[in-house]
Amino acid sequence: MIDVVIIGGGPAGMGAALVTARGKKQVLLIDEEKPRNAVTNESHAFLTRDGIKPEDFREKGRRDLLRYPTISIKKGKIISIEKSLEGSFKLTTESEEKISTKNIVLATGVKETLPDIKGIENYYGSSIFSCPFCDGWEMKDKPLILLTESVQAMHITKLLKNWTDDLIIATNKKTVFDEEQKRILGINNIRLIEERIIELKGVDGELQSVVFENGEEIKREGGFCTTEFNNNLPFIEQLGIAVNEAGFIMTDVMGHTNIKGIYAAGEITGPSQLIVSASQGHMAGAGIIFESSEEAFQEI
Repeated sequence: MIDVVIIGGGPAGMGAALVTARGKKQVLLIDEEKPRNAVTNESHAFLTRDGIKPEDFREKGRRDLLRYPTISIKKGKIISIEKSLEGSFKLTTESEEKISTKNIVLATGVKETLPDIKGIENYYGSSIFSCPFCDGWEMKDKPLILLTESVQAMHITKLLKNWTDDLIIATNKKTVFDEEQKRILGINNIRLIEERIIELKGVDGELQSVVFENGEEIKREGGFCTTEFNNNLPFIEQLGIAVNEAGFIMTDVMGHTNIKGIYAAGEITGPSQLIVSASQGHMAGAGIIFESSEEAFQEI
């Protein structure tokens, strides 16, 4: 019986592993090794690690974890979780391995879907990004475009205005803004283009221009886009884990879900920055130590 199984090896999962191991728990971290931020060249806004390559961040994190003899790291995928009568959990991997544990931390992150625009994957992570807090500084004061088909478009627009005064919004034939919002965009000198996007042009991942269905081609040096997120974890429904309207797992500040023994941290609880996910993993790990210490003390 393993004390803690952590599913997901990003900043949230590694943060939870570090804290629980330091709490004298035996920890197994299972990771598919398919991080969402693998497409980016650098990660930002993490104190002492600003500008680090995502793969370097993971490597340094693994190095820290493996200093603790009670941590094991394994590549794999969990396909099912069953709750046993004695309050523990039985996990099954894709290779049909069975693992028993007292506590689980879900830190798998999310899968994202980019807007349906030809060639966007060639620029995503290099000159088109999704988080202005993560990459806005690097794109500051440049002529940018927001590619969006989302109801969150106005929120992102307001944020981007902080980093550039030369902003165009393209909705790829979708009706995203109402008339009042369009009026506000005009007041702020932001052009809205609702024509279908035919092509993104650039070299080596650096955006140069956007071509529209009406033949117009507009020069841009980069941009941002809104994406759709999906946690894609079937056992959330199997176990009855509570989620919010957007489909993200609901937790308290210590990472507890509504199921005793199951914790969640990182983007599976909602989109977040690298440092926030790491912090949530830390808190979930602390939550496990708090709860197990309380139970053990009461039994003495």
